Amino acid sequence: MRPILIGLAGLSGAGKSTLADHLQTQGGVKRFRFDAYYKTMEDCPKLPDGRAHWDLPQSLYLDEVYEALEELRAGNDIFLPLYHRRLCRRTGSLLFKIAPVVFVEGLQLFSDARIRQLFDLRLWLDVDEQTALTRRLERQPQYDVEYHRTVALPAQREIVVPLKKYAHAIIDGSQSIREVSYTTDKLIHTFLGV
Repeated sequence: MRPILIGLAGLSGAGKSTLADHLQTQGGVKRFRFDAYYKTMEDCPKLPDGRAHWDLPQSLYLDEVYEALEELRAGNDIFLPLYHRRLCRRTGSLLFKIAPVVFVEGLQLFSDARIRQLFDLRLWLDVDEQTALTRRLERQPQYDVEYHRTVALPAQREIVVPLKKYAHAIIDGSQSIREVSYTTDKLIHTFLGV
């Protein structure tokens, strides 16, 4: 069975993971964790002061993402890495069994043309920068706001936001999760012709 691959991108804190989790619990789609492919601290690009720069496409093992999505697209199960954010490394893997609809979400999701072309449908979850930061802090209260202001946000403005043009549809992420989910469901059903 060849699944439908749907990609969802947007700013960090836009609500991509929340939406993906919500859709998965509603049934019919399975979430693929793009963040599972972050590099180790040692392999990640570095800032001038030696800290890891987590907000670049080069901070992910994109070749591995491409290979994994190609396997899924061919109808094959894969092993998905388990990535521990605090340790900045993989701690194992789990079997990811194919599903009719695979929903992939990630900040840098549209940055690699090879990966972008694998998606049957590309969606963008759109929120303003302040809303994204507020949501990020709700999810991760210890998040380094100075890093966000000086590193993450400039990188997102330069690299991520221009990728919005590759989306087939843009979803207003400022709405409630119920409304965002409804809009997303409608887009998927329209795409599938059901």
